[in-house]
Amino acid sequence: MPVKIFKSIVKKLNWKNKVIAYITLAFNFLLFFSYFAYLSDPTRTTWIAFTGLFYPILLIVNILLCSYWLIKKNLFFLPSLLLIISGFYHHSRFFQFSFNYNPIVKDKKEIKIMSYNVRLFDLYNWTSNKETKKAIIKQIKAVNPDVICFQEYYFNSSNDFITREMIIEELEMNHYHESFSTKNKGQYFGLATFSKYPIIHKDNYKFSNDKSNQCMWSDIKINQDTIRIYNTHLGSIRFNYSDYNVIGGKGSPFWPHQKKPDQKILKRLHLGFKKRSTQIKELIPIINLSPHTKIICSDINDTPISFAYHQFDKYYKDAFVVSGNGIGGTYVGNIPGLRIDYIWHDKNLNSYNFTTHEEELSDHRAISTQILIP
Repeated sequence: MPVKIFKSIVKKLNWKNKVIAYITLAFNFLLFFSYFAYLSDPTRTTWIAFTGLFYPILLIVNILLCSYWLIKKNLFFLPSLLLIISGFYHHSRFFQFSFNYNPIVKDKKEIKIMSYNVRLFDLYNWTSNKETKKAIIKQIKAVNPDVICFQEYYFNSSNDFITREMIIEELEMNHYHESFSTKNKGQYFGLATFSKYPIIHKDNYKFSNDKSNQCMWSDIKINQDTIRIYNTHLGSIRFNYSDYNVIGGKGSPFWPHQKKPDQKILKRLHLGFKKRSTQIKELIPIINLSPHTKIICSDINDTPISFAYHQFDKYYKDAFVVSGNGIGGTYVGNIPGLRIDYIWHDKNLNSYNFTTHEEELSDHRAISTQILIP
């Protein structure tokens, strides 16, 4: 809205509405800049990334302010309305209303994929970790995926806390690929992919700026077709690949990476944005070189309006956008509706029945979808 028009309208308002008018203008600008967060590389500047992080709140406030001016029958509603409409691309990645369906499959194979950040199967919750682990396995068994990708996976070479053998036996997934970023006294931490189909090739890549973050890929043979399944976990805001404060105290291999008292939240967010930007620029070229059909399971620790998300979105379909419902928040914590876990696939593939599972057995909800293979 031009400055002269703005001033002329404000002059006619009482003092209360003048204050609300300036608040409206401020939130209009903030929402406007948040729309550009997906284009702004955080290695150059992070302030736009911060507006993107608060996009859901900014959108809701703008909707409320737009409604207020509409009720008042004041032209101030118009800029907010136009701004909200212009952000449809971003809204569609936060909110989806799809009708799940079972397509008629002719001459196509179907694979059910699940992605799950299991927070080490609740290892350091000493009082009930084994019960939580059993509940996680039971949940996965009910979903019955053909392939599952774990982030924050844990394996113990002793029999103290069995995971691998339990997954193989309970889920009947005899083929697996593990890639560990941290090893400590018989304890292994990292990523894992389990499959009902044979895995014929395995590889991994550790990011240059943090070896605790990595990507692994597994070539799965389905009849005569080879599908490459990527499993990746990008850097979190707490300097390690976990999203909770302390894992196991000073005895944990992650202790050196934990949040320090003097690390302010804005500083950690700033470093997290930059870290993921560097990692995603290393990762996308690696994925794009694959000669096979690609499916990507990821915990990118970033929202659908982020630079990291957009790098995936340029080349691959977000399964939630294809067939998800509602907000689809995957993070279980103090920020409701935060979607940071994704399943992507090649644009020539079709997927359906995307589900964000309700169980809160970790600090992430599991996600799954069914993908048709030509």
